Amino acid sequence: MRYKREEAFRFQFQTPLEAEVKIIHMNGKKQETPSFPAAIMDISPNGTKFKSPMDISIDENQYLMEISFNLDAKSIRMLGEPIWKKSVGSKSIYGFNGLEDEQTRSEIIHTLKEYSKKLYYNLNTKQ
Repeated sequence: MRYKREEAFRFQFQTPLEAEVKIIHMNGKKQETPSFPAAIMDISPNGTKFKSPMDISIDENQYLMEISFNLDAKSIRMLGEPIWKKSVGSKSIYGFNGLEDEQTRSEIIHTLKEYSKKLYYNLNTKQ
């Protein structure tokens, strides 16, 4: 079986990663909002899934958003748009499609690899 190295992967966090989200454009017009809290559940170089108490009507409007978070002591910002939403209790879970260039994707991959190596090392040294 051939392994596709170009194919995107998804890293799932055991403990969600704290993040801040802000809306930059709404329906093609600049509309910067104050940031609101989010918890990243998983991430790939092409996007993320996050949970937030903020309820955004993605079916009625088109958004360009920025997600900011720290991973392995590195500050990362992803630009993109929400593509789906699911309500769970008082929170909403969003699928976020990143609109990143190749350099940013490579940086996310590199940072995730370093983060997972440290996690693996920490888990194995505790035994």
